[in-house]
Amino acid sequence: MRKTVRLLAAGILLVSGAAVAPAAADVTAPTTAVQAPALPAKTRAGALDATGYWTVEKLRNAIPADLPAGTPLKQGPSTSSGIASKPVAPLKVANDAVPSTAGKLFFVDNGLNYVCSASTINNDYKNLIITAGHCVHSGAGGAWHSNIVFAPAYYNGQSGYGLWNWSQARAFNSWIDSSDFAHDQAFVTLQQRDGANLIDAVGGNGLAWGNSQSQPGTRIWGWPAEPPYNGEVPYYCDGDTYPSGSDSALPCTMNGGASGGPWLKDRIDANLGYVFAVTSRRTTSGTPTLLSTPNTPDVKTMFDQMTT
Repeated sequence: MRKTVRLLAAGILLVSGAAVAPAAADVTAPTTAVQAPALPAKTRAGALDATGYWTVEKLRNAIPADLPAGTPLKQGPSTSSGIASKPVAPLKVANDAVPSTAGKLFFVDNGLNYVCSASTINNDYKNLIITAGHCVHSGAGGAWHSNIVFAPAYYNGQSGYGLWNWSQARAFNSWIDSSDFAHDQAFVTLQQRDGANLIDAVGGNGLAWGNSQSQPGTRIWGWPAEPPYNGEVPYYCDGDTYPSGSDSALPCTMNGGASGGPWLKDRIDANLGYVFAVTSRRTTSGTPTLLSTPNTPDVKTMFDQMTT
């Protein structure tokens, strides 16, 4: 098995952010969605985001969301598989060295500023990202996060595409109620920025579901932010994933801040492909290894519910 960890470097620019409303439970699917508050009618001059909450200082000092330690899960394999959407390239690339379809996800939890990783997913509505469930909700006994913004192609405090405010977040009830790591996935719909859709601006990965834990040529993107990393530049790990219980595993030293980053298979270029899993947990002993439950049919169902 081959494994590489590489650092990406390049310079870019930053711009736009948000906050939470009452949650509404679904009757027909095991997920719950929460809507963002309405954005202000007018954004103050010089604000990085439409709510005026996020500043360069807050972005740089955001706490890396913990990449939970865990043991491999054990559950039955998926009995079906498929492709929910196909990748689409951006209209224009701001910087070739940093992936435009992945970035940092900033949010507020219990009054503190945190950061995860996330990636774009192509769908009919063109404003969708996928991340870990624990990047939008704290899990059992916790609450929804607020002021969620996505910074695609983040590099040294800047994003070549600006900050994108959230509109809706959706997570599995089993994550919300019992911190079930088999369902540690979430989707977030983003609001248009300056009249443009996210996927048109930065491109979108496809979504794969029901795949086996063994995927050759996988690439995992993330913005690790605990020492020796600082969260200011993206890293990726390349290799062939392998089964670890019902999880997919890949040796990789990324840590807190990398949660929610995409696991790409069948790449059509260096940084665009099909997301078959997102970074969920890491091992605590032996070779540093990332763990994730590959997208199940439940993830496909949740994808279908993202209709804005």
